[in-house]
Amino acid sequence: MVTAPPAEPTAAPAAKKPGVGSAIGWSYVLTAGRVGATVLVTFVLAKLLGPSEFGVVAMATVFITVAQTILQQGLVSAIVQRDKLTPEHLDAAFGVMVISGVVVCGAVAALSPVWALVNREPQLTVVCLSLSPLVLMQALTIVPEAVLRRDLQFRSVALRTLSASVVSGVVGVVLALMGAGVWALVAQSLVNAFVGLVVLWTVCPWRPSRRFQLGAIRDLWKFSVHSANAGLGSMLSSKADIIFTGLFFGPIATGIYRLAARLPDMLVDVTVRSLQQVALPSLSRLQKDRDAFIRHLTTLQHLGALTGLPLLGVLVAAAGPLVDFLGPQWAGTEVPLALLCGYGALNAYGVLLGPALQAIGQPAKLAAILWTRGILGVVVFAGVGTLLHGSSAARQATAIALAAISMQIVMNAASVWVTVKRAVGGSIPRFLAPTIPSVLAGLVAAGTPLLFDALAISVGPPLLALVAYGAVAAALSGVVLWLTDRRLRLLVRKKLGARLDWIPLSHPHTGRHAA
Repeated sequence: MVTAPPAEPTAAPAAKKPGVGSAIGWSYVLTAGRVGATVLVTFVLAKLLGPSEFGVVAMATVFITVAQTILQQGLVSAIVQRDKLTPEHLDAAFGVMVISGVVVCGAVAALSPVWALVNREPQLTVVCLSLSPLVLMQALTIVPEAVLRRDLQFRSVALRTLSASVVSGVVGVVLALMGAGVWALVAQSLVNAFVGLVVLWTVCPWRPSRRFQLGAIRDLWKFSVHSANAGLGSMLSSKADIIFTGLFFGPIATGIYRLAARLPDMLVDVTVRSLQQVALPSLSRLQKDRDAFIRHLTTLQHLGALTGLPLLGVLVAAAGPLVDFLGPQWAGTEVPLALLCGYGALNAYGVLLGPALQAIGQPAKLAAILWTRGILGVVVFAGVGTLLHGSSAARQATAIALAAISMQIVMNAASVWVTVKRAVGGSIPRFLAPTIPSVLAGLVAAGTPLLFDALAISVGPPLLALVAYGAVAAALSGVVLWLTDRRLRLLVRKKLGARLDWIPLSHPHTGRHAA
């Protein structure tokens, strides 16, 4: 959601920087690999555990996320976006991060009993205490990761995230098989952060010195304070649903909602958020050329919709068999899962707008959008929690999902207008038009169960039904994309060259160019 020329001098050793195309490719690799491993591990853990365990960890994680957001958002964006960055800036930022990490980690540990008391869940105290080291580990990763992202070194970032996901996934599954319950999920989070920290410092060439100049922090502060404000607003707007589900409904409804939200969110991660990682540094290089800026932003949005919307449609089609496969403890999850795929589709139109506003030096506008959505979410989710306090867990999760979709429609419309029309000066119809084929492909994929019903086709075991529904939905969406998206055909032809000269660039029946 509404989450320049090469800088001189940089703190990293001189080297040829990869281009934007290479960065996008590695961004997809790192996110696809991480999400692929995470999806597999999530399925296994959901099969072995239940909604209550997932809910307790989700309630603890959102508490930790508040602290991590306070640390992360401001300086990262300032380092990536800043036109002129010196070694002194990085040294000062790292010093601030270490000190802040220790202080905030201690605050998290001290406030853990309070969070457990507010949520009326005693187990949260020890779970939050166990997860508090994540804050300090996060503080130690912020500057080196920002250095790699600034220089578009996504291959190095890929190595870090993939290795951490695989190792932590194995640890989590083994502990779950041993009967560790909620502690399997806790250990998975801790191992993921620790392995990622070690690998990051191994692949990053930058090292801090003993210099610490207060003036360097002042240079970053003006941008950082607005970006940090936007980060806190983003955290509130993106986590309000989990926070209020836990506060009003408890761990079981939270676990159902968290699993239903996590699967589409991971698809958005691997598609649109892969581009979001590249968007800030690549758009920042075009901040003085608004025509080139809006063209590049439109291209990124098309790529995000092209990869994200059809996959979300496939997940909608497979929601029923998937929940049947996970087991009776997850009964009722298919409805919020399908709804939250729609939320993810709407989110695909928002995640690139935040980096766009940051790239042109307007994080205050981003902060205003995110805080508006966050405050609206507090009001709406608190109302839902009050009205449905005595309902079933599945119904409670469904109501939260419907509320999230309603808010996303309103806020996305406002965000697109503020960013594309007002801040950048582009045309909203031209920005959205290239994504229409992807919308059609996603809708066709989501309607696959209706096709099976119309043809009276019944598929037996849940796993076989999951594969069948997913395969047919993917095939149908692929055909629709190929027939309607001329940009896709141009992209494929450009990448594969003369070997695909036979591909028509116009509509096969009318001879007119496709949309």
